[in-house]
Amino acid sequence: MAEVYFFTKTKKLLSALDLLDINDFRSERVPIKLHMGEPGNRYYISPAIVKLVVGRLKEVGAEPFLFDTTVTYSSPRSTREGYKEVAYRHGFGEDEMGCKVVIGEEGVKVTEGGHSFEVAKEIYQNSHLVVISHVKGHISAGFGGAIKNLGMGGVTKWTKQRIHHMSQPKLSVEECDLCGSCAEVCHYQAITVDKVWRYNSGVCYGCGKCVSACSSGALSYEVLGFQKGLALSAKACLRGKRALYINALVNITSNCDCDSDPGSMICPDIGYLAANELAAIDRASLELIDKVKPGVFEKVNRADPSKQVHYAREIGLSSSYRLRKL
Repeated sequence: MAEVYFFTKTKKLLSALDLLDINDFRSERVPIKLHMGEPGNRYYISPAIVKLVVGRLKEVGAEPFLFDTTVTYSSPRSTREGYKEVAYRHGFGEDEMGCKVVIGEEGVKVTEGGHSFEVAKEIYQNSHLVVISHVKGHISAGFGGAIKNLGMGGVTKWTKQRIHHMSQPKLSVEECDLCGSCAEVCHYQAITVDKVWRYNSGVCYGCGKCVSACSSGALSYEVLGFQKGLALSAKACLRGKRALYINALVNITSNCDCDSDPGSMICPDIGYLAANELAAIDRASLELIDKVKPGVFEKVNRADPSKQVHYAREIGLSSSYRLRKL
């Protein structure tokens, strides 16, 4: 059972890291996986939190570096050079952080659950990893935490696209009653239903909400659901790793840090969590938020956020935990 440490004062993070045996990272080269923010979005993880982690790792003799991968959509973050400029503007410059900033594009194929994922080589090549995540809403996954940060951000552009594609819908015409529930939940208007069912794969983002909404069983996934794809991808990134996780439950917006418009605040600030189990820290995050704003992510984004944790547990990542307050 994982120990998940909860605290509201950021200075307590150092105590949490010590309790999680940060000394085990001594002499290791350690990627710190984080999202350094889309231009226009102000609610990405605080550089001050990241700097605390960098400093503690250096104190124990590790060699940390900030790490993320380029994105598939149109953004300055779609190239290494562009992303580094964004990181600098957002307070993640190498001088400020005291370590290098590395943006990855190349990957190594890892098979997990019968599916192939290209894990970023900077993660694949190192035995230790720290994942720092800002918890917020996400239009496709309901919410984004550590599983989303690693499962989508720790892999190449090809794999990001593949995870979305695997969740696109397939129709069984015989089962379809043309109820239109799939079209109602489609944010991208990829599905229309009148006298026939029509689907435009070119604008489909592969969130899988239409499949979940289909009560007749007419829709299935091309391969598997989006949130299961995230869980499998995250596990592929963790193969053979010693990892620590930090989740920030502050500035909880409706939209992801990948969105230039973060949307509205949907939950008051709660605090921070630190743990050594991926599924456990996301489960604890969801349960703490649910106590303050029950079901808020599903209400706002019409996607069950707990599926990520369910699938992670299903593929062997423990979600059992004890919450320890610092």
